[in-house]
Amino acid sequence: MDRRSESWESFWAQLLRIDFFEGQWDTYHKVARARAEWLAGEFNLDTARPLLSCACGEAGIELALAAHGFAVTGIDKCPVFVHHAREQAGKANVEATFLTADLRESAPGGGRPLPGGNGCVMCFDTFGLLAVEDEAALVGRMIDALAPGGTLLIDTPRPEEQASGRMWWPVKGGYLLQDTRWDRASFTLCTEPLFVGPDGAVIELRDPYDQTRGDHSGIQRHIYSADELCGLVGSFGLEPMAVPHQRKGYTLVVAVKP
Repeated sequence: MDRRSESWESFWAQLLRIDFFEGQWDTYHKVARARAEWLAGEFNLDTARPLLSCACGEAGIELALAAHGFAVTGIDKCPVFVHHAREQAGKANVEATFLTADLRESAPGGGRPLPGGNGCVMCFDTFGLLAVEDEAALVGRMIDALAPGGTLLIDTPRPEEQASGRMWWPVKGGYLLQDTRWDRASFTLCTEPLFVGPDGAVIELRDPYDQTRGDHSGIQRHIYSADELCGLVGSFGLEPMAVPHQRKGYTLVVAVKP
C-alpha cells in the first residue's frame, strides 16, 4: 500500500479547504456572507478605510466583505489559497487584493511590515498554530498596520468546546479520516487527517507551523483561553475585550487602536 506525507501547500490546502466544499459552495458562501455582514455591523467597520486579513485562507469572508464595498487585502502563505481567492474575485467581479507571504517572524524574509493605514486588521482561525514568538510578533505588526481608531479582530476556539473524536467524509472519490485528541492539561488540540484515495493510497499531513514543536504529523494547536488571548493583545498597550462570536464554538477578541 502506498503511504506518503504531503505538506499543506502541496496537497492538504486544496483538499481540506477547496475540494471538501464541492457541492456545498452555495451553503459556504451563504455562511461567509452572514459572517461578513455581522462583522461589518457589529463592529461598525467603515468601508471608507482599508481592511487587512492575515492568514486569509480561501478568503470566503474577505470576498464577502469586498462585495460589501470594503477595500480588502488578504495575505496567506499558501499559493493555492491566493490563486483560488483571486480566481473567485474575478468570477464575482469583486475588487480585492490577495498576496502570498509567510506571516511568521521566523520564516525566511519574515517580519516585514504589513500594509498599513487599515480601519480593520483581522486574523481568524490561526492563533495557536504558530510559535509563541511568531504570534506575539504578528500581533505587534497587526497593530502597527492599523490606522488610529482602527479595529483589531482575532478569534480563537473556546477550550471548553474541545473534545477528542474521530470523523470521516467522502471527498474526491476517496475518504478523509480525521482523528482529534484534546489534551486539557496543556490546552493542546492535535488533529491527524488522513486521506485514503480511490487507488488505496494513504496520505498524511506533515507540515508543522511551529518548528519548535519538532517533527510531527498532523496539526498541533494551542487553544487560547479568552483571558490568555486578551493578555497577549493587551501586552501591546491596547484594551482588548472578548465578545461572543457569530461562529459557534469561538470567541472573538476585539481591540481599538488609540
